[in-house]
Amino acid sequence: MPDLSGGPLPARIRTALLAYVFGVLGAFLLAAPWSPLWDYATLSVAQYAFGPWVRSGWVRGAVSGLGALDLWVALQEAGTLWQSLRGGGLPPPGPES
Repeated sequence: MPDLSGGPLPARIRTALLAYVFGVLGAFLLAAPWSPLWDYATLSVAQYAFGPWVRSGWVRGAVSGLGALDLWVALQEAGTLWQSLRGGGLPPPGPES
């Protein structure tokens, strides 16, 4: 039975999962503020004082910016995974691991 406690396989799976999650979340946050979904979802808050604020263009742009940042992180994680698969190995785990 292979050791799954902290070898390269769990690190690669974690990196692939992070790349996937950040990619999907980034794509959603990048596109959702400009879709009809955003108008429908913010319809319930439109009656309150911050309703027009949530529907403003700069809030939509800020949310899209977070999506672009998430996509950038996903690409960084995918690049790390690609290098590890090509034989470069994963960087040593940081203090958060």
